[in-house]
Amino acid sequence: MPRTPSLPHSIITAQLNRVTSLSGLVPYSTLRKSAISKEMARDSFESTEDLQRRARNAPDGAFLAIDFVMVPHAARTMEGVNYHYSGQAQTRLGHQFTSAALVRFGEDPVPLLERFKVSQALHTERYPYRTATQEMIHVVQDCLTAGVPMAGLLLDGEFGRDAAVTFSRQHQIPVLIRAKANMTVQFEGESLTLDALSRQFPPERCHLYAEFGWRVRRLPVVREVGGFDVLIVWRKLHGEWTRFFLFSMFGSDVTVRSLLRAWKARWGIEVIHRFFKQNLGLGRCHCRTIQAQENWVWCVVEAFRAVLRVRREVPGVTWRAAQQQAALNAEKYVLTGLEQDEPLLEAA
Repeated sequence: MPRTPSLPHSIITAQLNRVTSLSGLVPYSTLRKSAISKEMARDSFESTEDLQRRARNAPDGAFLAIDFVMVPHAARTMEGVNYHYSGQAQTRLGHQFTSAALVRFGEDPVPLLERFKVSQALHTERYPYRTATQEMIHVVQDCLTAGVPMAGLLLDGEFGRDAAVTFSRQHQIPVLIRAKANMTVQFEGESLTLDALSRQFPPERCHLYAEFGWRVRRLPVVREVGGFDVLIVWRKLHGEWTRFFLFSMFGSDVTVRSLLRAWKARWGIEVIHRFFKQNLGLGRCHCRTIQAQENWVWCVVEAFRAVLRVRREVPGVTWRAAQQQAALNAEKYVLTGLEQDEPLLEAA
């Protein structure tokens, strides 16, 4: 296998060392700062083999989790910036990426992609606008084409409940989605919202799952698109019972405990986002073109995978210590030209 061009390796090595400025990249590259910026904006680092390569070491029985991650930017001169919901009840200027990862309860999450997502106002032929549900379907179809194995889909509430049910049935992929309290369903011949349904099943009428400290009731309901199960999940926050809702397209042979474990595993994609931002410089690239931003994020994913490799090789090692060791491994490859047991981009 021919050695990959050095610029991606250089950027990954810098990111693992928590170096996020273009000037900081120079010691890890044969290029000057201006040349690095031009190269990042010219060609895509992405490959058609990325999904297969990244999924290779995912745990058996992993679920595909899809979410959006917002990357704030203050520079209005950057391509593709717009105002996006930040997850903190406010909108912020920046870029938005579609994020997909393979997750399983008790295992490290494995990121598959971070894909630039434009707002409707910035739609172009090269970067088409898609709704959240359209984007989800597009990602899943790419994963299916690449042969990525998945035990099911884990989705947050923005991905369209009815469209997701239809997609699940058409492709025979079970889905577990967070549902909104104002969602209307038919239960025992009565039409009511999930909020109203939860009042019929307070915590004391729900089964306690001690592993999570949650009380849960699983109920069969119907909408126009067909029937599925709703899980009313009660959990204590600050000493008070609060509830959220999941609807499930998994069969009745899948236990509530298994569904809760799957939903808990979805937190892995949030772990990825936090680590990307805090440790690997997601959002720290100040290049103005979308292509350069995409290439930077591509390297962030590869840097995370290098950290995963260390965590597999050294069970129990902390994320920070794994990153430090991955940085040393990358420096040996980039600065000395010595090969590792596996090439840097096969790190996980």
